[in-house]
Amino acid sequence: MKNLADQIKQALSALAYADIGERIGRREKHAALFPEAASRTPAPSPIPVATRKWIALGVGDSLPPHVMAYVIGACRRMQADLLLISRDAMQVRALLAEYLPDLHGITCETEELTGTSSASVVDAMNQHHGLLFAVSSAEGDPLRPLLRPRRGVRSPVPVVLVTPKPPVASTAASLKAVRK
Repeated sequence: MKNLADQIKQALSALAYADIGERIGRREKHAALFPEAASRTPAPSPIPVATRKWIALGVGDSLPPHVMAYVIGACRRMQADLLLISRDAMQVRALLAEYLPDLHGITCETEELTGTSSASVVDAMNQHHGLLFAVSSAEGDPLRPLLRPRRGVRSPVPVVLVTPKPPVASTAASLKAVRK
């Protein structure tokens, strides 16, 4: 009779803790099932995996101020770094010189393209994991061909085309002309 009572107590105790296995992780389950093994080996410390976020900017012959204002603001808001994609890295360095004070705190990396095709641009973008989106700025920009949809080459991320804002005065004047 005592054996049956012990088995009932054990079954009721198991029922009381039955759902705990669903709430704890694999290591905690192992430590609960094998307490002597858990005390002998220290738990491995988790390795933090820091994925960097990137915003790509296609750099052609010029870097317009409205594009740089947009990109710098986006990098700050999203806490992302800036990837500059260009055919000439030295030209990028010269164009960025006037924006260096605004880029303080944003890591900039230049990716010089090996070819002139859209495939080389996509390859450069695929090398950086964590790429959020790409920004196209001027006519000579290497990202510009990715805006036109083609069957063969597609951008792995959305491409944003940044254009200058129209003057407010002309917009107000056009609204007055429509109302009359």
